[in-house]
Amino acid sequence: MSSLFTQTHKLRNEKGAAAVEFALIASILFMFVFGIIEFGRIFSELEVMNSAAREGARAAAVRGTAADVESAVEAAAAPYALDGAPAADKVCSDTTSGEPVTVSWNQNLEISVGILPEFNEAVEIKGVFRCE
Repeated sequence: MSSLFTQTHKLRNEKGAAAVEFALIASILFMFVFGIIEFGRIFSELEVMNSAAREGARAAAVRGTAADVESAVEAAAAPYALDGAPAADKVCSDTTSGEPVTVSWNQNLEISVGILPEFNEAVEIKGVFRCE
């Protein structure tokens, strides 16, 4: 009878062990899953911003005004907000034909994953085209 008592006593003491182990492992697993999701979100935003910079550079290359460049960038970056004002480094004309024109601005990217501290990084977004 005493062996039966010790076996049931052991089972009662280990009932919560699986729940505790699951809680420890699940928190790490969820942090990895949300980290992957956050990486995908940041990568998507970065790709959209780079594409928007190329669109702005294209608008500048075909002799668009500063307002044309800014509206082209804003339209191409539609799902995301711009942190800075995009600007071209030169105005394309007959004398600058064939030279590269660069549209750039600084974009702040915020990375937030669960219990880890937020990470903010300012990234220069740049697009280059040749003046026509």
